[in-house]
Amino acid sequence: MSENETCPKPKEHKAHMCQLKHEGRIEEMDRHSANPKFVCNRCGAKADGEDYLCNPRPL
Repeated sequence: MSENETCPKPKEHKAHMCQLKHEGRIEEMDRHSANPKFVCNRCGAKADGEDYLCNPRPL
């Protein structure tokens, strides 16, 4: 994540899709994006719930 893409919820960042991807936790990413309803305005990741994204918006 670049300096311009700071997370507004840093305490929850360990569970965000961008962090899961960074850590190579692909299976966990797959579980949280099986039926995506939200997309991150920062990185473009899609997730079932907005809690897994830094800057979510509905799809």
